[in-house]
Amino acid sequence: MVRVCVGMVLALLLAVSSDAGIAGTLSTGARQAAEFILQKFGKRVPTQTVEEVAAAVAGAAAKYGDEAVPYLKASGHAGFDALEQAGVKAPDVIKLYVKRGNEAVWIISKPEKLAIFIKHGDGAAEALIKHPGIADVLIARHGDEAVGALNRISQQNAQRLGMSADEGLLSATQRSPELLGVIRKYGDPAMNFIWNNKGALTVGTLLAGFLVDPEAYFSGAKSLVEPVAQSVVEPIVKGVNWTLILSAILVVAFLPFIVRSVQKARTERRVRHDDHK
Repeated sequence: MVRVCVGMVLALLLAVSSDAGIAGTLSTGARQAAEFILQKFGKRVPTQTVEEVAAAVAGAAAKYGDEAVPYLKASGHAGFDALEQAGVKAPDVIKLYVKRGNEAVWIISKPEKLAIFIKHGDGAAEALIKHPGIADVLIARHGDEAVGALNRISQQNAQRLGMSADEGLLSATQRSPELLGVIRKYGDPAMNFIWNNKGALTVGTLLAGFLVDPEAYFSGAKSLVEPVAQSVVEPIVKGVNWTLILSAILVVAFLPFIVRSVQKARTERRVRHDDHK
């Protein structure tokens, strides 16, 4: 019985000793991280101490794991703010840093970009990094469809998409935002075609036809040019008084003959008149 009690005490002491060692190591690591953060980023407020930053680092490591420490060393005070802004998605922010490194810090340090990432996920981060300045606006306006479209096209076509959106291409009709789905599915070939035909695609009837079978237009099997001409010419044709126009044409065609006939008749009348004299 005594031996059992002694064994339990020894085990308890070993456990306490082990926990104390781990705590001591964590405290040292947190302090070193805090000193690095303060040296690289400065103090958030003049009265901030190493101990306060170390406590915050230790708290983040305890809550989110060891990966929180290099994340905070790279992002500094903005990194703490980002974890608070992300709330339950804070682990996703740290995972983004693990995958993308300093590119992720660029997103993390800007609240508006971070908000886009939090709402739309890794795909949005990819688009923000790939198309800076363009993706922010398009994703804010059009959400996940813009994310998918941007991640399928080149830098040049992303610029074209941004310019076209500013000109009203994606808001011209009720179905215009569906163009993003076409780009999302077909990538650069779709954006090349849309860019070259953006004027025609603001017409509701032409857009509807295009959305039914985009590939037929990419391949050249169908064209937006002929329908455009038809839509312009047909109302004009219907509004013309063809009877009047044909009558005028006939008058112009036979005018020389009519003039000669009239002149001949006048001459003959004069001759007869002279003969009677």
